[in-house]
Amino acid sequence: MRRSTLAAAGAALALTVALTGCGATSTSGGSASGASTGSSAEAEAPQTPGLNVPVTVGAFEFTALAAADVGTTVGESPLSQTAQGSFYRLDLKIANVGDSPETFIVNYVTLEDADGKTYDADTLATMYAGGDAQTWVAAINPGNAVEGPLLFDLPAGTTPVKLIVRDNLLSGGTAIALG
Repeated sequence: MRRSTLAAAGAALALTVALTGCGATSTSGGSASGASTGSSAEAEAPQTPGLNVPVTVGAFEFTALAAADVGTTVGESPLSQTAQGSFYRLDLKIANVGDSPETFIVNYVTLEDADGKTYDADTLATMYAGGDAQTWVAAINPGNAVEGPLLFDLPAGTTPVKLIVRDNLLSGGTAIALG
């Protein structure tokens, strides 16, 4: 039963990844208005929310709770995953603040480093990270929330500076500062 569930989940994820290849990845949220009410630095760089600050994107409210490097292996044999680099764990709460059921999938979030490189979550590592792994895919009814870890396999020495959250596969996303 567990293997067939993982196989079905893997097939669904592969389809999702294939469909996201044409999605927008812009993370800029700048305004094109010519009005200026403060210094040019304020106009160009609005304050980015950080850890433990809820961010609403569409019907979802995302709260990045904690983040840390957790080493090269996650899970317990035979359900474990070894990183190519090192796993970075991000604890995330996703609430449905809309009026209808919504489905969250792990592809709605990415990490970005200081050089602008983006990283997708490792779905198997996320599933093996413990708990019931609700954060890789979850149907969330209005007023409900899920909470759990997302794991990212990052090259050694990479320090992510922000999490980009989306409410669908085609949106540009909103940044949450990690440092």
